[in-house]
Amino acid sequence: MACSKNEMVPIKTIPDEERINKLKIIYQEEFGRKPSFFVRVPGRVNLIGEHIDYCGYPVLPMALEQDILIAVGLIDELEISIRNVNKKYPNFYGILSTYEDMQIKSEVNEKPMWYNYVLCGVKGAMEYVGNKFSHGLQLCIDGNVPPASGLSSSSALVSAGCLAFLFANNVDISKSDIASLCAISERYIGTQGGGMDQAIAFLAEKHCAQYITWKPLKADAVTLPENATFVVAHSLAEANKAATNDFNCRVIECRLAAQILASLTGAKSDSLPVTLSEVQKILNESLENMVIFVHKYLPQDIYTKDEICQILEIDSTKLDSLYLTPNTQHISEFKLKQRALHVYEEAMRVEAFRNTCIMLTKNKFNGSATNNGDHKTSLDDTVEILGTLMSKSHDSLKNLYECSHENLDRLVDISKGMNVHSRLTGAGWGGCIVALCQKQQVEQYIENLKEHFYVNHCKIDKVMTNQYVFSTSPNHGAVIYSD
Repeated sequence: MACSKNEMVPIKTIPDEERINKLKIIYQEEFGRKPSFFVRVPGRVNLIGEHIDYCGYPVLPMALEQDILIAVGLIDELEISIRNVNKKYPNFYGILSTYEDMQIKSEVNEKPMWYNYVLCGVKGAMEYVGNKFSHGLQLCIDGNVPPASGLSSSSALVSAGCLAFLFANNVDISKSDIASLCAISERYIGTQGGGMDQAIAFLAEKHCAQYITWKPLKADAVTLPENATFVVAHSLAEANKAATNDFNCRVIECRLAAQILASLTGAKSDSLPVTLSEVQKILNESLENMVIFVHKYLPQDIYTKDEICQILEIDSTKLDSLYLTPNTQHISEFKLKQRALHVYEEAMRVEAFRNTCIMLTKNKFNGSATNNGDHKTSLDDTVEILGTLMSKSHDSLKNLYECSHENLDRLVDISKGMNVHSRLTGAGWGGCIVALCQKQQVEQYIENLKEHFYVNHCKIDKVMTNQYVFSTSPNHGAVIYSD
């Protein structure tokens, strides 16, 4: 099932839940009145398809049960106040004049303040309505998505801030459109990401992952094997992609690889940036052939800035302005072959993952596996195929994209020792792995990770380990709670 292009974010009655009731009380203590409504936006785990959304290729994430929950109050003054239930996060107060005047982006390589992500969403919403709005906001935020974990806590904050502002000012917008708006809005923080995190935040459905494609944004439900469980484990290495140039460096390496491929294959002759998927589309070639082209036209392991300028027949000033970001203009060497190989091969793995799930569902629907033993074998085989694709994804992210971390690799190695396939999820350089387990393995697998990684390696009290490793299933997307 695909999400309707004009489907709106659902509005539901405020539930009588402990977490919401607690947030109501904290909000009233902070602002002296009850909140007007709540917005909830989930975190996400990407099952496969890492670092390819900004290259134009489909991805396959699912929403988590963990989320960002915001209590929202409307005020007549065009101001915004932001609080967090966790007092280690500082408060924010500001004037909402125009989106052009809102200063969000941090200094190069400086870690953004947590509330800057909320402000990104608000700024994007202000731009969307052309600075025509009637209410300011008082926000109190409760999040249980681990920060800097690769589970999209930052994008959930952006999305929740944007949704809160638009609903407060009676602006109707479809799920697809607000997902696209939030993807653009997050770039105010300084990162050049794709749209996966925001798309799954709004387009997710319970009980299934989503195959997300671009231009136009579309999400198709993918049913996962019934005997499969996904386990998320934090590496305890925090990764903030806005705090370094690592993420943007990979984005521009893919951008440069695409431009050189387009130029040398004759796909296009102008210097306007293209993505690796656009080059494939122009050439009308298979992903397998694009891998061959990468080896042929990008044979070097390292390309200098001068060599790239020479190939593209432009000077360094034009290279900086067209392709690089402010925090990557100082870089003098680039790994173009490795990044392009990862993208094209990862795109193939996404298609193989999706097709395997579709085939299992089709066989089940057609009654191809009527015998219980045959059906179990089919399910087990499917989980092994999907898991192998995830393991290959991690190897590529580690060796070609170079965005893993020794803690992530250790978790993957421990998993391999139990015949469990896993991979880093999210941008990398820390954060989490996601593992695919048979249901009967889950309890033993989690206990093994607790013992061998968290207790023995990281020296953490076992009582504390539940917050770092957990099993999860696909959850629904963003929702508004209002009486």
